[in-house]
Amino acid sequence: MSFSLLALRRLKVFSHGRAVYDERFHLGVNVIRGENGSGKSTIADFIFYVFGGEFDDWKDRARQCDEVRAEIQTASATLTLRRLIGAKQEPITVFYGRLEDAEKSPIEGWERYPIRRQSEKQLGFSQVLFRASGIPEAPSDEGANVTAHQIMRLLYSDQRTPAPRLFRFERFDTRDIRAAVGDLLLGANSYALYEAQVELRTATKLLEDRQQRLRSLLEAIPSDYGSMNTGELGARIAALSTEADRLVEQIGSLDEDEPEDAEKEFQNRRTDAVKELRGQRTSLRRIEEQSERLGLEITDLDVFVDYLEETMGKVNAASSIADALGAIDFAYCPACLEPLDGERESGRCVVCTKPVDPERESARYLEIKLDISLQLRETRQILEGKELELQKTGQELRSARQAMTKRSIAFQSEFELAASPREARLAGLNQRIGEIGQQIAYLGSVRELAEKVAKLIAERDDAQKSVDVVTARIDSLRMASGGRVTQAMGLVGAMTKELLKRDLKRQEEFADPRQVTVDFEDDAILVDGKLNFAESSNVVLKNAAILALLGAAASDEKFYHPRFLLMDNVEDKGMEQVRSYNFQKMIVDLSKRVRLTHQIIFTTSMPNPALDLEHLAIGPHYTEHYRTLNFDGRPYPDDDPEPDNEAYSD
Repeated sequence: MSFSLLALRRLKVFSHGRAVYDERFHLGVNVIRGENGSGKSTIADFIFYVFGGEFDDWKDRARQCDEVRAEIQTASATLTLRRLIGAKQEPITVFYGRLEDAEKSPIEGWERYPIRRQSEKQLGFSQVLFRASGIPEAPSDEGANVTAHQIMRLLYSDQRTPAPRLFRFERFDTRDIRAAVGDLLLGANSYALYEAQVELRTATKLLEDRQQRLRSLLEAIPSDYGSMNTGELGARIAALSTEADRLVEQIGSLDEDEPEDAEKEFQNRRTDAVKELRGQRTSLRRIEEQSERLGLEITDLDVFVDYLEETMGKVNAASSIADALGAIDFAYCPACLEPLDGERESGRCVVCTKPVDPERESARYLEIKLDISLQLRETRQILEGKELELQKTGQELRSARQAMTKRSIAFQSEFELAASPREARLAGLNQRIGEIGQQIAYLGSVRELAEKVAKLIAERDDAQKSVDVVTARIDSLRMASGGRVTQAMGLVGAMTKELLKRDLKRQEEFADPRQVTVDFEDDAILVDGKLNFAESSNVVLKNAAILALLGAAASDEKFYHPRFLLMDNVEDKGMEQVRSYNFQKMIVDLSKRVRLTHQIIFTTSMPNPALDLEHLAIGPHYTEHYRTLNFDGRPYPDDDPEPDNEAYSD
């Protein structure tokens, strides 16, 4: 399937371990019928909730329930969702397969995902649902990812939200989030732009980090450090080393016998110095071994990352091949090329005749892809940590080598070259050698700091270059997407106008509107510049806009709209019966006219008798005594009572 899709196939609600609601849904139009107060809105709230909606305003009967489960159809696989009835942030567990298989599976067969992503190491429910449904993970301008909850706010038209609003009402809402959701569903931005936006965020964070580290390092440098030129510092260290070598040669040229006691004391001190020098060498070797070990681990991790990336490519290819081969009806055996005889039974392999389950295979491929994706992220983070550790070990190694060099020079000047306090000349030479060792150590630390500064400057410049390149690419992609915005909004506006013209003659402005504007950012729908009408007309306008958005998406594959719509307000705000009947017919007519797979679920207390309710209706006609949530287990009557024609206020 080459377009985004999300559809409900089955919904089960449990109370104290027993199912109190269990209905199957289908593609196209689904109608939930019932009297006012029979619980239709509660079922709509459960659907919103299990699809990732952040909801906790439960009605009394809903609070008696424990959990809700949903089998859903997506663009890539069938999944089963399970969510306990609780707070807005209650996690969702996912089974990669059908509900029947999920209920037989042990807990290990489910994966638990938080509603909002907690860290880079863990996927959130939105990432799972978006990837399964074929929706890009799009960051908004304010840096927060668009979530399943934000998408559902535009796909669920409830009774609590004021009629003129496009999105489901939320107290803490922003223009940026609404604009990001609208752009995403319109398909205005391609995958390349979303990936570039994520890349820009990463590059910007890296640039800010390097700038901060560079500022902190420069502020910590003492004013008396002098030149920070690494070339000049290296030349000074080389000159001091040459001078030290020359002084050592002068000491070696001195020759005088020492008293016996002085010679014995000299040998004892030399023995102690040798032990100390060996200890320093052992410590240096330990650091060198640690550096070598880290280098080998980094090499192994690089190989593992390459392997995971190659595996992901193979899995994607295998999934594509499986999808392609699933549609081939073999007339000849692919091994011996002999004709295949006999009738071909549906649901079985045409070659070996074993049962096949494409949905289970698709779900398994999706699970494998998500697992490899998570392993890649974790391995790259481990690799980054190892590289940072190697960098710190390298600094420690340079310091240890400098200390070793200083100690070696001191050892050479005092013991190996037979240095002793016998003459002022010899003492002066030793003193100068010690001073040179200190200067070399000092200049070595300055050079190490200068190398850090130079390295950070280079990293900062590279990060700035990356930000500039990605920013330019984003600007280019946004310019290219301008035509897509115009095309998509034109289609949505045209379909909204068509729906308004088909409304009953209750609102003069709807009879022949010149322009309809759907403004995601301002959360409004304007008809010829006007945005507020009679309450029942506001309901018609809002529902016409979101229905047109689905209709446009079901006519154009370039939309990232999941082609799902849930309406619990088609007769809200004093809607008269005949007007509700008319809008219900508009929903069914649009569903029949569009060409792409979709799903529309709406509730009504005034089902239009002219519709084919036998095939559209979900469950019986609910009443005050036979509600949607069946806590006492009584069977529903076989015959549907006549609907209540009072104003809708469920």
